[in-house]
Amino acid sequence: MQGGGHLAGYLVTDPSLEQGAMHALEALAQPAEFTRKYGISPENSVLLYAMGDGNHSLATAKACWEKLKPHVSSDHPARYALVEIENIHDEALIFEPIHRVLFGVRKNIQRAMSDYFRGSLQSWYTVEDLPDLLMKIEHNSNPVQTIGLVENEGLSVIELGDTSSNLPVGSLQGFLDAFIKNGGADRIDFLHGTDIVSSLGAKPGNAGFFLPALPKSDLFKTVILDGALPRKTFSMGEAREKRFYLECRRIGE
Repeated sequence: MQGGGHLAGYLVTDPSLEQGAMHALEALAQPAEFTRKYGISPENSVLLYAMGDGNHSLATAKACWEKLKPHVSSDHPARYALVEIENIHDEALIFEPIHRVLFGVRKNIQRAMSDYFRGSLQSWYTVEDLPDLLMKIEHNSNPVQTIGLVENEGLSVIELGDTSSNLPVGSLQGFLDAFIKNGGADRIDFLHGTDIVSSLGAKPGNAGFFLPALPKSDLFKTVILDGALPRKTFSMGEAREKRFYLECRRIGE
C-alpha cells in the first residue's frame, strides 16, 4: 500500500483498565497541575480536551442532529458522536506545518506587512538558500515569531515581535486575509511540503510563506490563550499516513 502501513482496533472489556484510563484523565484536569504544566495564571479554566474536527466530521454530525432533534427523543443515537482520545505527545503523531502560497500578487508584501504589523515587525533579511531559511524558522530560540518568504526576487526571513496571536501561523493568516481583502493578491492556497512552496512561490506574481511546525507543548496553551486555532494551522503526518481510517458502527438492533 505504498508505505501506508496498517491499522488495528481492540475492544477493551477489563473494568480495571477502563477505570485506570479515566483516573489518569481526571488527574490531568487538576487545576494546580494544569497551571504548572502550561505556565498560565490560575484564572484560566482547565482545558482537558481539545477537539480536532477532522474534515468537519463533528460539525456534520451536529448538523444532522439539529435536523432530527425536533422529531425524536433526546436519547436518540444521533444525539451522540463517536470520538477518540489521542495523546498528542505520542511519537507516532507528528505535527507538520501547512504553508501558504499567494497567487496574483499586486502589492509590495514587505510594505504591506510593515503597515499591518506596525511596531511588531522587528527584522526582515535575505538568506541564500532554502535549507538556511528552514533552519532559521524551525530552530529560532528568540522570543519572536519567525516566518520564511520566497518570491521571484529571492528568499527572506521575517521576524515579528509582540502580536495578537500566540503562533506565527495566526499572525501571518491575519495579515494574509487582510492583504487579499484589500486587493493585494488574487487568491491563497494551503500546501504541504517545502519544495512545492519554493517552486510556486518563486514564480513571477506569486509569493510563498514558510511556517515552522507547531510545537506540541504549545497546542493547548494556544487554545487557552487564543481560542480556536487559525485554519490550516498544522497537519498530523504526511499524506500517505492518512489513507486509512478506523470506524466503529452499530448497525441494526
